Amino acid sequence: MLAALGWLYVAYIKNINEKLKIKDEQLKLLEKNYSFWKDKANDLEKRSPEAIESILNNRIEIHTKELVRLSQDAEKNSSEIEEKNRQINQLKSEVERTKYFSRALTYYDSEIDDEVIIPENEVDLIELGEVFVDSASLMITDPCYIDSQWQDLEYKPLNKYKDINTGEVYQHAIDFQRFDETHPSYNKKYFELINEKTLILIEEERPYSYSYAGSAYATSSKLGYGELPFKAGESGAGFSIKTVYGDGVYKIMGEKYKGDIIRIYIDLQ
Repeated sequence: MLAALGWLYVAYIKNINEKLKIKDEQLKLLEKNYSFWKDKANDLEKRSPEAIESILNNRIEIHTKELVRLSQDAEKNSSEIEEKNRQINQLKSEVERTKYFSRALTYYDSEIDDEVIIPENEVDLIELGEVFVDSASLMITDPCYIDSQWQDLEYKPLNKYKDINTGEVYQHAIDFQRFDETHPSYNKKYFELINEKTLILIEEERPYSYSYAGSAYATSSKLGYGELPFKAGESGAGFSIKTVYGDGVYKIMGEKYKGDIIRIYIDLQ
């Protein structure tokens, strides 16, 4: 009987030790998670609009003090003063953009009939869906404009290439049909000459319009995006932007707050 009791006592102690060991592991895991999320919170706080605005204002103050010092010998330091003024103007512009972004993080709360700052910890990131792309670009528009504003315009691609050595111009689909054709003078394929910059694409400005052609011109521009105008000329009928890697399926995510989708994100790569 004593042996049985001793065995039960040992088993009981062993069980307690196991539970304590599991508890210690759970505490370590909780401490690790706490440290991780604390670092994430600090990082987000540093990147908040208010923090960025404060940093930019400090930089403006530093540049302004530097201008006062330089103005003591304005003639000698004229170029430096000009550069400092340019930097200050740029910083002020960034401050305004930061303020705009900060205002964009507000939400009209119908319960209190006022604008409130959206607490990020109450925003849920959810997957909304996906969109298929076959033109290497996306358009954002109000569908009610399609019937009344859409224009059926011919798309004229940017397909003229200039030879930097001879000055001759070669047009795709006229002077050559395929990019893997061989150029008669260089004995190289056209795409090879384009890649090595012997043939340079001639950039031509094309007017944007609320059409497939206008959207293609916007997304093939240097910026890779553009606003599409209404027929009367005012901008805002639509907005087109190119994707990073061309055609494919692109995911759309959204931020949800109090049951409303307040922002969306489109993964363009």
